[in-house]
Amino acid sequence: MMPNNNQSDESKNSSKDVDMPTNEDGRESPESSESDELASSSEGELFGKRRRVGTPVSSPFKTPPGSPFKMPMTIPSPSPPQWISLEELMTVNNGVTNMALAHEIAVDNDFQLQKYMPPENSLEKQVKETVHRAFWDALREELAEEPPTFQHAINLLGEVKEMLVSILLPQHSRLRAQINEVLDLDLIAQEAEHGALDVKRCARFVIDTMGRLCAPVRDQDIETLREVDEVVNMFKEIFRVLELMKMDMANFTIQSMRPTIQQHSVEYERKKFQEFIDKQPNALEVTKTWLYQASEEVKGSHLPSGQADGAAAANGAVTPMDVLGHAYIMLLKWEENKPFPETVLMDQGRLAEIGVKCRQITLIASILLITHNVVGAALAGLQEFSEKLKGTLGVLLGDMQESSFNVEEALKNISEQVCKEVDECLETRGFPRLDEKRRDILKVQVQGAASPDNTIHNLITSRVYGFIQSVITAPNPASQAKVPGGLTSVKIDLFEATARVLRIVRHNNAVFGPYYTDIISGLLPAANGPSE
Repeated sequence: MMPNNNQSDESKNSSKDVDMPTNEDGRESPESSESDELASSSEGELFGKRRRVGTPVSSPFKTPPGSPFKMPMTIPSPSPPQWISLEELMTVNNGVTNMALAHEIAVDNDFQLQKYMPPENSLEKQVKETVHRAFWDALREELAEEPPTFQHAINLLGEVKEMLVSILLPQHSRLRAQINEVLDLDLIAQEAEHGALDVKRCARFVIDTMGRLCAPVRDQDIETLREVDEVVNMFKEIFRVLELMKMDMANFTIQSMRPTIQQHSVEYERKKFQEFIDKQPNALEVTKTWLYQASEEVKGSHLPSGQADGAAAANGAVTPMDVLGHAYIMLLKWEENKPFPETVLMDQGRLAEIGVKCRQITLIASILLITHNVVGAALAGLQEFSEKLKGTLGVLLGDMQESSFNVEEALKNISEQVCKEVDECLETRGFPRLDEKRRDILKVQVQGAASPDNTIHNLITSRVYGFIQSVITAPNPASQAKVPGGLTSVKIDLFEATARVLRIVRHNNAVFGPYYTDIISGLLPAANGPSE
C-alpha cells in the first residue's frame, strides 16, 4: 500500500481566583484613541519548545485551611523512586498533549495545523523519500507489464477513496454515493481481472471530485493536476493535493469550533492539569519558586501594580495583585536556560517573543530620546523625522530574536545611521550638519543605549514594563492606556505587545488562578512581615 504520509502529519506546535481584571460585559470602554489602539492591537504569535525542569524550592509554603486543590504546599522530602506503569504514563502524556492543543486554539486566533516536514538532510527525510520512491517505481513497473498488473493501483484507489470520503460534509450525500459507485473496489478488481480497468478514467473522476470539494486557494493546484498525463505522476500529485485539502478541512473545523473551544477551554485545561498533578505531585515546584521570587522582589521595591513611574504604595503592604502582576512581568525577562513555571509553560514561546519585542521597543525609544536630547531644538516637533528614524531602527533591530544577534555590533551600525539621518534632516531644514564633538557624543550615547548602567535605557525599561503591568492588573485595562512619557513614538508597538500579554494573562489566570491563590496566600504573610 501507499506509505501513509498522514502518519507524520502533526500539528505545528497549535472558583476562587486572584482578582485579575476582566470586563463584566466583555468590552472595553472607549476612554481615548489610545485605548482604542490598544484594544485593536495585533495578537499573532509563535510557538516555542515546551519543557519542565524541577528545581528545589528554597522558601516555606503553607497550605491554607480547607484548600480544595490537591497540590503540595511544603517542600517534599526525599523519597524512594515510585514506579509508574506505561498505561499511566501514556494517559498523562495524552492529557497534556490534548490540553496543549486546546490551549493553542483558545489563545492563538491565528493557530493552524500545518503539514509536518522532516528537517532538511535528516535521516527521517532520506528514509521517507527512499520508501516513497521505491513504491512509485514498483507501481510504474506493474503498469508497464504486459498485461499490466493493477494490485498497487487498486490499493491506491482505495486510499484515495478513503481520503475523499473523509473530507465530505454531512450534506454531501449525493456526492458520497457517487464516489462509492465509481470507486467500487470490488467492481474495479473485476475490471482489472478482465483487463478492462481504465486507471486514467478513475483518476480523472477523482480530480473532478477534488475540484468540487477544494477551497478556492487550491484551484490552481487542481488546474495543474489536470495537465498531468502520466498515470504515476498523476497519482503522486493527487495524494499531495488531497493531503493539503485534508489540512484545509481540519483548519476550517478548528476555525468553526474555536468559539466553543474557547468557551470550555478553561475548565478543560484546569481538569487536565489537575490530572497531571495527581500523577506528578511535585509538578508545581518551579511555579512556587517563581511566585516566591516575585513576592520577594515586590516586597523589596514596594511597587504595587499600576504604579508605572515607581511611586510607593500608600501603606507599604503587598497585595496578591502586586505579586501576580510582577510575576507575569518577570516572564518577559526570563533567562533562556532557567526552568520555566509549569503553569505558563504552554505560553513560553509567546512570552519569549513578546519579551524580545519589549526589549526592541525599549531600545528604539531610548535611541530616539537620546537623539533628540543631543541634537536639541533643531529636531523639536519633527514627527516625520521620528517616524522615519523609528522605521530604520526597527529594521536594524529586526533580528533581535536570533541567538546570533550581537546588540553591541548592531548599535555601532545604528550610531552611524542615526548620525547620517540627523545630518540629512538638518540640511533639509537649512541647519548646519552636526559638528565633530556633537557627532561623537551622539555616537557614544547610542552605542551605550543597551548598557545596564545607562540611565535613559533603565528609565524607558521601567516605563515599558510598568505600563504593561498597569494594564494587565487594572480592573478596566482600557482606562490604563495612557502612554508614559518618552514612549509616544513607540505607542503602537507597545499597545500590540501589551494586548498580547493581556490575552495570555487573562486566560492563564482563569485556568490557574485557584493554584496561584493557594500559593500566594501562603507567601503573603512572609512577604508582608508578621502580623500584629
